[in-house]
Amino acid sequence: MSSQPIYQNIIAPNTHPRHRKPLIQRIQKKLAGKLVVYTASPFHPLAQIMIQDVPAFEDILRSTKGGEVGYLMINSPGGDANAAEKLLTMCRQRFSKTFNVIVPDYAKSAATMLALGSDKILMGYLAELGPVDPQLRTAPFPGPTIPARSFIDGLEMIRHNVTEKGDPVELYFPMLSQIRPEVIARCYSAIDGAKSFVEKWLKQYMLKDKPDQAKKVAKWLSEGKKYKSHGKVIDFKEAHDILKLNVQRIDPKNNLWDDVWELYCRSIAFLQQHQRQGAAKLFESESVSLMLRLQPIIAQRQPPQQPRIPPARPTPQRPTPRPQQPSPKPRKTPPSPPKK
Repeated sequence: MSSQPIYQNIIAPNTHPRHRKPLIQRIQKKLAGKLVVYTASPFHPLAQIMIQDVPAFEDILRSTKGGEVGYLMINSPGGDANAAEKLLTMCRQRFSKTFNVIVPDYAKSAATMLALGSDKILMGYLAELGPVDPQLRTAPFPGPTIPARSFIDGLEMIRHNVTEKGDPVELYFPMLSQIRPEVIARCYSAIDGAKSFVEKWLKQYMLKDKPDQAKKVAKWLSEGKKYKSHGKVIDFKEAHDILKLNVQRIDPKNNLWDDVWELYCRSIAFLQQHQRQGAAKLFESESVSLMLRLQPIIAQRQPPQQPRIPPARPTPQRPTPRPQQPSPKPRKTPPSPPKK
């Protein structure tokens, strides 16, 4: 395994034609297939998988015309599951013979869902997948998200305490008044949707000879019971030994790992260098390099306005009569003395 630093040596000279394109070509030669790269910026708040990815993603797929064996190198925190399925379908249509995924660092949530639709996942020794249990946003962006399982577990906890422990139901009236039925229904629907997604694609490709295992994996990853944290690290050993997925570890002593890691480092360094321009994602192939710029618009929540009360009109006051001052009495002139 090489001991030469990579990240610090690539920050300054880093262009697609001179630096990243040769890496893509070398990886393609070693894997005997076409390579497309999807890198989400770890420095951008809107780097999730979304439907707006489709035009750029289609361009890099079009550049691989004629390739029946394809690899998608992806680094992403996740995002919209429906958009992930669309990207997966596009890859499956383009790479009709074999479609594999390479994870150099992390492919979480919806990115894990996309990877599970491949034939094989190549994982770096530090790479990780993650659970796919749905998350619901409880406030406008960039507000926090809460696992759908948490809403359901909260309701089940109240039911258990009332039916099993004998707590008076009146004790939970303040909590129950805040639980909206449509939100609970949405939680069940989201979990069922994630489970169906994973089970469908695993049975069709990666675990097509192990349908029972595909069903188990779909349940474990989507329900939020086995993996209670959405950010849980599922490394190569967990994916291979527990989930029984078709995963391959890229040996860190192999030259393939050196090329994959350098390509990944160059991609995130490029995005960091263009962070002020809103660089969110980088889509690349041997002949195409596209950067998606996104500027987040954060809605400001206005404080509730108080009703305007018209000012009270002053009550007219009658003028207070001024007391009349008594007129001064005329001063008496003393008589003049008699003349002699």
